Amino acid sequence: MVRKINNRKKVELIAEILDRYDDGECLYCGGTLNGDLESDDFDEGYSDDWCDNCAKEIDPHDDWDEACLLAIDKVIHDEPFKA
Repeated sequence: MVRKINNRKKVELIAEILDRYDDGECLYCGGTLNGDLESDDFDEGYSDDWCDNCAKEIDPHDDWDEACLLAIDKVIHDEPFKA
């Protein structure tokens, strides 16, 4: 059974996704993505979309814009995020 969330909560979640997108933060944990070239943890061996905090890549095809849109689409359509 899919649980629906109310529209106000959806707007809040979408705003949080957009904030993370603008700040270059991981969609999974909110950590700094590897694309932050000034970060002490920047590692040239990983893609810009790799999170140095939770060690996940946002998108296997390095398409951060598409990953953000997919996350918003999941919120709009009440689809669960997989852990």
